[in-house]
Amino acid sequence: MSLENNLREMERARERYWRHYPGTSPIKLRWRALTVRHCLHILPGESILEIGAGTGLWTEHLSEVLRQENEITAAVFNPEFAADPRWQRLRNVHLVESLEDLPAESFNYIAGTAILCHSEYQCNLRSLYRLLKPGGEMIFFENNFWNLQVFVKNVIRPLGRWWGNASCQVGLRRYRLLQTASHAGFSHVDITPYDIVHPLLPKKLVSFVQSLAFIFEHMPVVKETCGTLCIRAKRPDSGLQAPRRANLASYPQFRNAVSFVIPCHNEEPNIGPLVKNLTGLYDAYIREIVIVNDNSSDRTVEVTRQLALHDARVKLVDRTPPNGLGRALKDGLAAATGPYIFTMDADFIQILPECRDLFDALAQGYDGAIGSRFTQESVMVNYPFIKILCNRGFHLLANLLLRCHVRDISNNLKLFRAEIFQRMDIEQPHFAANAEIGLKAVLAGYSIREVPVSWINRTSEMGQSSFRIVRVAPGYFSALMRIARSARRGATASAKPPDAYDLAKDAPAADR
Repeated sequence: MSLENNLREMERARERYWRHYPGTSPIKLRWRALTVRHCLHILPGESILEIGAGTGLWTEHLSEVLRQENEITAAVFNPEFAADPRWQRLRNVHLVESLEDLPAESFNYIAGTAILCHSEYQCNLRSLYRLLKPGGEMIFFENNFWNLQVFVKNVIRPLGRWWGNASCQVGLRRYRLLQTASHAGFSHVDITPYDIVHPLLPKKLVSFVQSLAFIFEHMPVVKETCGTLCIRAKRPDSGLQAPRRANLASYPQFRNAVSFVIPCHNEEPNIGPLVKNLTGLYDAYIREIVIVNDNSSDRTVEVTRQLALHDARVKLVDRTPPNGLGRALKDGLAAATGPYIFTMDADFIQILPECRDLFDALAQGYDGAIGSRFTQESVMVNYPFIKILCNRGFHLLANLLLRCHVRDISNNLKLFRAEIFQRMDIEQPHFAANAEIGLKAVLAGYSIREVPVSWINRTSEMGQSSFRIVRVAPGYFSALMRIARSARRGATASAKPPDAYDLAKDAPAADR
């Protein structure tokens, strides 16, 4: 009974909080909804339970970013909130009043915001575990005890209640929460400091401040003071991961027209899952999957040949030394025959559902799309801080030297019309080729859309990345200087009038 009372009280306090900041609340709630989508990679038809949905302020954003393709069960603990007219406008959403009446193992995902940080959260976690299907995941956004404002509210309880806290409300500590979630049976528990932007910030400054706050949210020590913890955990399953299946291939223009080019160096653990999930999600689009073995010392070649026996669309390009991602991309692109080419890394298995956003961009008329990790709607999990600084420094310098407006063109997640690659000379032999390709496409006048995506660090099962910032940084600088010199000489090949490309103009406001 005390858990139910806590949930009702938390829902009321949370509802007051979000309504108290009408300027920033919609922005922050959308960020959280996008984080759910990017972190969980939800497929159409999978089921979601939202805890403490109130009047549906967050549910509305969840439904929108998931394209209304998922059934959302909204647990509303206060009857007056369930009567809000907003619920009548939301499609594929239905309400429940209690968690106890829901059958066990009912949901693929459970989500909530500012609803779990109460004195009975240990009991709450056990009830959530019961409701998740084996292999199901939960994600919550809760008060971080070590944020200064949250700390003061917790230590001086009367001040916290005056500030609007529920009487049962507490700030959560990462280590203790990790222990509690593990004891409740959850695995793959990840607790990440999240969102350092204060809700009192004027709305017109949010975009600018967020572009800077992103760095501080990943800075050692400083990140521990973020106002929120993003809590993710999984209910264990049998351990046998079946390929994910859903028909995400909805555009006729891409049917049997896309060559996926995947450079690989020692990617034995990833090739099989990547190919199986690609075919499970985008089967109708696939003309071929070109696996470029860049002199691997593991069984990458053997695994690829086995896959080719079962699917003739899998093609192996087996390179000879010297190694180099740029060289591998160049050989893979030469072997591609489709009118559209999609390049990606072998460890992008988890983010494959997000790739359909790149297809959306080309269907809207863009010449190409790049998965961008640094827009306001992107999500990064465990991204090394030094790489963030280097990436941001590189793109700042590129924008200054080349007078363009790009956020993140160096990610090897690109879908271009094939002619863009065919007219491009890739000069960089190593990782800097990723940035070279993006910059040359922009400067050649093509309309390129930066699409928000997530970046998730490799797990131990996925092997080690060969990317080393100290080793590759000179190549990026060299590529940028060479492109800048060519641009000044007017030697950059242009297939379109120079004014055909304006990323700042073409991109939606959310990406600026």
